[in-house]
Amino acid sequence: MNFVDAVVAFLNIGIFSTLICRFTGANMAMLVFCALLYMGSEPMETVGIMLTYLVFMRLTIYTQKRKLNFKKLQVFKGMRVFVPVLLIVISLFLYPFAALAIFLLLFMVEILAQIKSEIPEDRQLSKGELTKYIVIGSLLTTVSMIVVKFIPASWYYALGGAVGLFLCGFVWWLGQDRDRLSGIWDTVILLSFIPLGLFGFDMADWMDDMRRSVNPTRIAYNLPFIFLPVFYVGFLMANILFGVFSLSGMCITFFGALGLRLFGYYEMSGKGKASLIAIGFTVLGLFLLFLTAPEPVGVSKYVDAFLPTNYYGFKGILNMF
Repeated sequence: MNFVDAVVAFLNIGIFSTLICRFTGANMAMLVFCALLYMGSEPMETVGIMLTYLVFMRLTIYTQKRKLNFKKLQVFKGMRVFVPVLLIVISLFLYPFAALAIFLLLFMVEILAQIKSEIPEDRQLSKGELTKYIVIGSLLTTVSMIVVKFIPASWYYALGGAVGLFLCGFVWWLGQDRDRLSGIWDTVILLSFIPLGLFGFDMADWMDDMRRSVNPTRIAYNLPFIFLPVFYVGFLMANILFGVFSLSGMCITFFGALGLRLFGYYEMSGKGKASLIAIGFTVLGLFLLFLTAPEPVGVSKYVDAFLPTNYYGFKGILNMF
């Protein structure tokens, strides 16, 4: 697969996954995961692309109804904005990935500040509670990502497909009773970060849709403050541990964001009732993995070669041994 073929494939993945999700409510991350494996993506390559895609795409989703005005920043207001801008400029010459990470951090903090102002104070989690959830979620994501390195490539698609089908069944089961697992809802949400690290599955929207009728904790109203930082940490750890700087993931995001702006995004009801159409289309994509039994051959090297992560040949801490 040459550069042009890869970009065209990523265009199709970005546009059509967004389009299908918009009108069915299917899990967009699972559809992208399946499409990458159909192409022949390898395990670590898949996770790197997915984590890059998710952090960018989640920011795009959160800005659908919110505009980031650099003249009206809340956290980096006034002269403060020049601090990250200066760090970005310096990083471009030292470690290009860091420049992108700092830009994303600026973007993320400002978007979350806007979202916070929309949530009633009695439903907001304290900084300590949020930190606890973010740390646990980040650890689960990182450890799961490391496990991928030891999964045989020939087994990866089957394992991912099986876990995806289990999650679809689990969400359907949750949707049959709004009180089901309400007593451990925070644990359920945190455990969803394990398939994130293993396969890049984003369960944020489905977890939001499965909101319990009685929530012992306020975590259900604060998912953006947990999922987005955990996605960001996963994005960072993919680079630190494995040297991932996925231009392929950004290509899919660009075309996915284009589809998002053209078609919009599926609005979850939050009523705790599973959509059979959403689950059905997701299951269909997962079943195709078993029917095609794709061979991992690598799909991103021709694209990612145009964007070096650094100038020192650093390939990630775990790739040094």
